[in-house]
Amino acid sequence: MSDQSTVLDDQRLLAQKIMRTRLLFISYTPLWAIFAIRTHGTAGQVTFWLLTGWGFLDAFRLIEAGLRRNTREVQFDNISDHSGYVSGYLATYLLPFLSGPPVDLRGWLAYGVYFLVAWAVFIPSDLGLVNPTLYLLGWRLVEGTRRGRSELIICQDLPGRSSAKIPVASLMGGAGWVHRPTRPPWTWVARR
Repeated sequence: MSDQSTVLDDQRLLAQKIMRTRLLFISYTPLWAIFAIRTHGTAGQVTFWLLTGWGFLDAFRLIEAGLRRNTREVQFDNISDHSGYVSGYLATYLLPFLSGPPVDLRGWLAYGVYFLVAWAVFIPSDLGLVNPTLYLLGWRLVEGTRRGRSELIICQDLPGRSSAKIPVASLMGGAGWVHRPTRPPWTWVARR
């Protein structure tokens, strides 16, 4: 393997890690909103509402960025939907509700440790393919295999047969793909 291809693989892996980190943050957006509602202090409410807004904005930006790019036809060896992992994901997602939002420094530190562990598990696992915020926006994540590599695809509906070429746009420098939208209002956004 040449040095140049090793560097490109390293860059691709870093881009995928960044994208999966964004997806983790985006996936917790409804939790931030619930914490904002349940928090009694103004500073906590403002913080959680800002996190909620940032999460929804980032989800929209992630999708919309792919829709602004030129599409190309790409063939995946295999496309699989991991919606069946919802129960495992919900266990990690609902765990913070046991004690509610943090109220003191110890609570914030405990949640910091929790989210660090969630990140460490989320990034390399299939739990990243379950994203409640994307579901709320009418999208989901699926996994495609192409040239022996696992790749993420953000789509509204599960793409057709894996042997067929599907219209996708590159996402974050090749860290994943956005499948062309199949339903409004996203079909209107993609027409730009």
